[in-house]
Amino acid sequence: MTNIKVIGAKILEIEAKKDPDFSGKIELNTNIQILSLEKLKESKDTLKIIYTFEINYGDLGKIKLKGNIFITSDIKTINNLIKNKENKEYNTPEYINITNFIIQKASIKAFELEDELNLPIHIKLPTISIKK
Repeated sequence: MTNIKVIGAKILEIEAKKDPDFSGKIELNTNIQILSLEKLKESKDTLKIIYTFEINYGDLGKIKLKGNIFITSDIKTINNLIKNKENKEYNTPEYINITNFIIQKASIKAFELEDELNLPIHIKLPTISIKK
């Protein structure tokens, strides 16, 4: 496990829409992009990450969130994250850790928007059943 610590996160933009006249097959695609990584000038061990989290329902609608995350870690990890972004190497433990945090943070807001717009939930929630 990586030694990345999230020290702050904010949603910066929200776009949510639904076609009230839609009828047809529902498509659902999720896309997460890390748009930028930058070291904070005040601190060598802190990164500001800007991301987008989009759930596309095809013709039915869309939810798109843009946000930022502030993380801290050791200098080596921070430099590796920046180098990996430049080289488009995203299959690393650090990137997986950051992506999982984005999924958790953005999904909470997406659930609220899906409920408000009566859109299908983008991930399967746990359920319980009677034990036989």
